[in-house]
Order: sequence, then C-alpha cells, then structure tokens
Amino acid sequence: MADPQIERFLYREALLMDEHRFDEWLALWVEGGSYWVPCNAEDIDPTRQVSIIYDDYVRLKQRIDRLKSGSVQALDPAPRMRRVISNIEVEPAADDEVTVSSNFVLCVARGADQQLWSGRTVHRLRRSPAGLKIAHKKVLLINNDQEMPLLQFLI
Repeated sequence: MADPQIERFLYREALLMDEHRFDEWLALWVEGGSYWVPCNAEDIDPTRQVSIIYDDYVRLKQRIDRLKSGSVQALDPAPRMRRVISNIEVEPAADDEVTVSSNFVLCVARGADQQLWSGRTVHRLRRSPAGLKIAHKKVLLINNDQEMPLLQFLI
C-alpha cells in the first residue's frame, strides 16, 4: 500500500496540471529537477537520443512561462483536462528520496474534440522540511513509439 502522504502529493500534482495552475505545479519541483517524456524505449539516454520532452528545471520554467503567455494557440481557450492516477507503487531510493511509479489516464477536451492519453509515470520524490518535492519525473506514454501531436500541455 502506498504512503498516504505520497498519494496526496500525486493527486495534488495531477489537479494542479489539470487546472493549469502552473506556478503552483512548478513549486512542487526541486530546482535541479528534470522532466522526461521518452520516445520509443524508456531506457534510452535522453542526452544522446531524441525524446518527446527532456527538460531541466530552467527549461521547464521556460515551458511554463510560454504556456502562461497566451502565445500558445492550442491553449486559447485552455483545454479541459482530468487525469486518473492508479496503481501507485513506492520504493525507497536514497535516504531522503523515494521512487514512485503510477499509471495514469488523461482526458483532454478542446471544443468538440477529446483525446485520451495513458501511460506510466515514475517520480523520484525528495523529502524536505517543506514536504515532498519532485527531483525527476519520467512519463512513459503507451504510444510513445507512434507519431503524435505536439504536447501543448503538461502530460
């Protein structure tokens, strides 16, 4: 059974992404964090091979600034989003870190169009006096080996 604090953290993160509360979502991260959505295989080296997304904290902040700027047409109006998190598994990683794996299904609605995204997310969470923080997040889409539209939202 997953730690209730970790479950609440994952559900809170999902809510912040779904409601486009980008600044609050970014506040969940450590400043040296990384956000990775691999394409094809999950065990590639993202610094040497193509990924769908591979952002360090600075690039992630730039992505958030762009999403908030109003310059992303796909976000005008903002899509309605809801995700379901399940199958949460927790493994100790280091003294102050845990690795958390979970499955997700994300529904994104824009006008009359609706898309479903699903996969597995692996978080490396760091415990701090301020609570849990994301040190690394890897999103393994089940269709990451297929052509896909631009991700104009947080997956």
